[in-house]
Amino acid sequence: MALQDILGKTVAVQIIDFLAENPAFTYNQTEIAECVGISRQSVNSKLPELMYNGIIEIKEKRSNANYYQLVKNEIVRNLIRVIYANGLFLSEYEDDEKTIISNLKEVVGPITYCEVNDCFCYPDRTSELIFPAKSLEIIEVTESPYKKSNHQEYNLGETTTASA
Repeated sequence: MALQDILGKTVAVQIIDFLAENPAFTYNQTEIAECVGISRQSVNSKLPELMYNGIIEIKEKRSNANYYQLVKNEIVRNLIRVIYANGLFLSEYEDDEKTIISNLKEVVGPITYCEVNDCFCYPDRTSELIFPAKSLEIIEVTESPYKKSNHQEYNLGETTTASA
């Protein structure tokens, strides 16, 4: 069981999984790339993000190469806990993974082409509105911490309600 079984096989997840499986050692970018089976450029582009998020650190420097390891902090411990918790969760299934996924695909059903998409996606700049007909509603909802419906105000942060 690995993090990529839960979150997918992204470069960042592959790096985390590899380092989590080898916690006693440090690795340079080339070693990580070769062991994981991805390009060194991919490793090089992800390491700063993983370092920024407190997941990986430079543990030592030899000649001109940095050697990396997972940080021993609560974030990394929680990631590893998730891996073990998911493994325990999956162990409770009676059937194998392929059978279960096949059954779940039947439950989800085929793609339907008659679904209506009423979701709102925030634009890059808040001055641009995607649904001009609903622009006043959108501004009210995004600027106010209250939910307004039929002249009633519901304060989402408190338990009190007010009616107009």
